[in-house]
Amino acid sequence: MNTITAARSSLKLVVYPLLLIAGALMVLSFAPYSVHWALAFVLLLFLYVSIQSLTPKQGFWAGWCFGLGYFGLSVSWVYNSIHMFGSATVPLAAAVTLLFVLVMTVFPATTVWLYLRIKKRINWGWHAWLFASIWVLGELARGKIMGGFPWALVGYSQTTEVFGALAPWVGVYGIGFLMILLPALLIDLLYRLARGTKAGKILIVPVLAMVVAIGYGLNLLHSAELGQAKDTKLNVRLVQANIPQELKFSQERLQSSLQQYTSLSVQDLPPTDLIIWPETAIPTYFQNVEEAIAPFASELKVKGVDVLAGGFYHDGEFAYNSLRQLAGEKALYKKRHLVPFGEYMPFRFFLGWLHSYIEIPMSDLGRGSGPNEPMVFKNEPLGMSICYEDVFGEEMRELIPASTVLVNVSNDAWFGERIAPYQHQQKAQMRARELVRPLIRVTNTGVSSVIDHKGRIQGSIAQNTQGFLDATVTPRTGVSLYARTGNWPVFILAMLILIATVIISRRVRQS
Repeated sequence: MNTITAARSSLKLVVYPLLLIAGALMVLSFAPYSVHWALAFVLLLFLYVSIQSLTPKQGFWAGWCFGLGYFGLSVSWVYNSIHMFGSATVPLAAAVTLLFVLVMTVFPATTVWLYLRIKKRINWGWHAWLFASIWVLGELARGKIMGGFPWALVGYSQTTEVFGALAPWVGVYGIGFLMILLPALLIDLLYRLARGTKAGKILIVPVLAMVVAIGYGLNLLHSAELGQAKDTKLNVRLVQANIPQELKFSQERLQSSLQQYTSLSVQDLPPTDLIIWPETAIPTYFQNVEEAIAPFASELKVKGVDVLAGGFYHDGEFAYNSLRQLAGEKALYKKRHLVPFGEYMPFRFFLGWLHSYIEIPMSDLGRGSGPNEPMVFKNEPLGMSICYEDVFGEEMRELIPASTVLVNVSNDAWFGERIAPYQHQQKAQMRARELVRPLIRVTNTGVSSVIDHKGRIQGSIAQNTQGFLDATVTPRTGVSLYARTGNWPVFILAMLILIATVIISRRVRQS
């Protein structure tokens, strides 16, 4: 017994730091790095192998170490938002960021703990399915709790890679499920073969057949054209004024900011249907600049050009982060999914004191409601979203099938310039693939881009660059399987596997 205890203690000392490193390396699977499509598979396989000999308690800390590395780097940009632009002191910003990361580590830690609790009572045939199910249920929960934070889901590592072709069918969570399942199944098979079991030899053929089928299927999906391109074209101009975040909300610079946007909008303007400014391009209420901006917008409207701009709308009771047509009918979209701490204070009764230390402009906003209907420009219905909203595929699918083009305006300057803007663009690429629609995203400081229905970047304005991008977008119709079903299939499958495994483990325990 002492020998076994000593061996487990030694194993712990080696496994924990290695899992911390493996978790940290996960950041290289996502934009802007995207080192190799197989990297995430290798790291997740290492996690699966490393935990097999651990007790549930040890497994909890193993998953925690993996999560600490994983989220410690993948969401490190939270510090930027709180310190540089929230005016929080360095210790407070570091403490809040650490607390946020520690909350995120609960998900992989609980996943490993629960897996090890259940798996000891079932045979190897179920282990891979059980682990994949618990993992994806953890990711789904992370996308819902406290408004949700579905950032750095493992499926995003495949956005433009091999398994990304599955996006219109199963979405990012379905891709993540397969990414966990396939390496784990391989390990389970090798374990059976190593033990020389009859079941291991029998499983070789079906497992190999499944791998070949998936490879062949992905090949077909990559070349498949889902939906249908319309005969019409939409000529758009994306405007990125690159106004630094620390100056953006300065009222002294308001006139200068508007001048920059209007100048970039009309500079060498070719035949254009729609000009799009980013989120909070107008860093005040639309009502405050109505007179100043009316001549510019009306003149373009006469020429058949619409202007769509981000700003704030006040209805007398609430202020809203909004997107509005500057002339014509002045159609308005009010943001629905607000960012905790950035746009509203969760658990105000408990966390209200933070307002005294973190000063974020316009951080107590109202939430848009009612039917999410597209805005129509040149007879094309455009589905709108603002910033963080395009992270939620389950909500974005509400825009389908009515919308033929998706538009997202954002202000990624909050998050610094190294990781988050590119990770955010990657999520927009995944939404385009899932919903089979071109997506136009316009940001304040970059990266602004036009993305086609397969998630490919057709053109972009670089980070920290002032400029504009003229592009022709082809609207599309049709409904992908994911747009019809959302995350329900993967949720139901994972729940059925978990429930079946629990029932089997109880029967084994009773017998």
